[in-house]
Amino acid sequence: MKSLIAIVLVVVALPATGEQVLRRSSTGEPQTLDPQMWVYGQDGNIAQDLFHGLTTLDARARVVPGSAASWTVSADGRVYRYRLRDGLEWSDGKRLDSADFLYSFRRLFDPATAAPAAGLLFVIVNAAAVNRGELPVERLGVTAPDSHTIEIRLTHPAPYFNELIVHRALPVPRHVIERFGRNWTRPEHIVSNGAFVLSEWRPNSYVKLHRNPRFYAAKQVALDVVYHIPVEDPATALRRFRAGELDAIVSVPSEQLGTLRRSFGAQLRLVQQLGLEYYAFNTRRKPFDDARIRQALSISVDRELLAGKVLGAGEPPSTCVVPPSVHGYFDKGCEPGAALPMAERRARARDLLREAGFGPQRRLALRLRYNNADTQRKVALAVASMWKPLGVDVELLAADMKAHQQYLASGDFDVARAAWYAEDSDAVSFLRLLDSRATGINVSRFRSTRYDALLDRAESIVDAGERARTLRQAELLAIGAHPLMPLYGYVGRRLVSDRIRGWIDNPRGVHLSRYMSVVEVSPR
Repeated sequence: MKSLIAIVLVVVALPATGEQVLRRSSTGEPQTLDPQMWVYGQDGNIAQDLFHGLTTLDARARVVPGSAASWTVSADGRVYRYRLRDGLEWSDGKRLDSADFLYSFRRLFDPATAAPAAGLLFVIVNAAAVNRGELPVERLGVTAPDSHTIEIRLTHPAPYFNELIVHRALPVPRHVIERFGRNWTRPEHIVSNGAFVLSEWRPNSYVKLHRNPRFYAAKQVALDVVYHIPVEDPATALRRFRAGELDAIVSVPSEQLGTLRRSFGAQLRLVQQLGLEYYAFNTRRKPFDDARIRQALSISVDRELLAGKVLGAGEPPSTCVVPPSVHGYFDKGCEPGAALPMAERRARARDLLREAGFGPQRRLALRLRYNNADTQRKVALAVASMWKPLGVDVELLAADMKAHQQYLASGDFDVARAAWYAEDSDAVSFLRLLDSRATGINVSRFRSTRYDALLDRAESIVDAGERARTLRQAELLAIGAHPLMPLYGYVGRRLVSDRIRGWIDNPRGVHLSRYMSVVEVSPR
């Protein structure tokens, strides 16, 4: 409660200076401000405000030039050459050039950095070998032919590459890191190159940013100050939105959707996005290393009931790793028997549990972890009730978002709520969730050399149809092993004040603060 009071006092006490101030909520306390170490969305949103890669997104979340003014792609789709803008600077006034990007790419894959999402960029030549410590960082397929040029060589064509580096190839300041080491992201040390710079970080209260006058497009940035405020409970976020203490909130109470539609009209934004909500099984922990148990638990969950009765915002039920919102891919169900009546599915689930040695005389007990938010609590209760008739005893374990994410990273769970929001619009963005080499995002710790090989094979295929069929083969292989339990495609539930301009709904759910402004600037 103390942290909540501190935030309110700071917001109320803002001086009437005419500053444009945006106060946006986030789903939880940041894990890191290092743009190469983030995994979860609350960190990524801040990283995108502070740092600026070779490519970036416009207000509609479409890829546009970033620190690179332009680029070319070779005829075979394997060599990207980026031409940096003139006059780029770090926020401390130091010149930023291609050497900084070269250093940043090498740091990203250096095993000493242990960047959790480095595997998403293994398409770069030698990236995987460098990350495993088998080759020196100088062998990475990234070079700087001159101070304004970065050249990146890929192992295969990747039409989604420019989307991916928006988030996963942000530059970091070598001169600051070498001086302060792991403390380089402290407010008194951090240097960035994005539209904003860090002013203050009060844990569990807010991250405060202010406009970066050295950003190359600073004249087009209207906001002077941005607060990223962690508010996990949707009811609390709603109260603060009503009170004018928050301008945008990223989650609302599911049972109040009807009321919110009537009360807020167009300020309520329900947008289907490129995201998947799922439960991950810990495939390295007994008895969940047995695929029969994972299958039993998965087929006994009524996803249509979850989407229609528990959620209610139009979430599409899904049994696939790749959600139905990914266009140009297969949109049919994946799980065998998913179309059968629930009675038959539950009977099959009991048979599977019996085969695995569980039944009335030996009940299956599990711990289900979830982050303590309104929607996740309801989903967890509903799923537990669906498992109860099978003779499954479920212990529900809730934690704040930061702690929950740490449990996932350490593998301290039986079953856990997880989510993935696409780095790009390609199906492989979701299928990497089960790539054994993508250890930072493979929450279930699934390992299949055949699956990995299918992903590699798909990535080497030029023909779009054949590539999609190969990816589908990999997806069905994984679903057959049930390392995770897809639940539904993600629908963003946001309240955005009508005083905000520049917030444009998009399927990525990414809204960079640099494009926003506020209508009135006097404090409330």
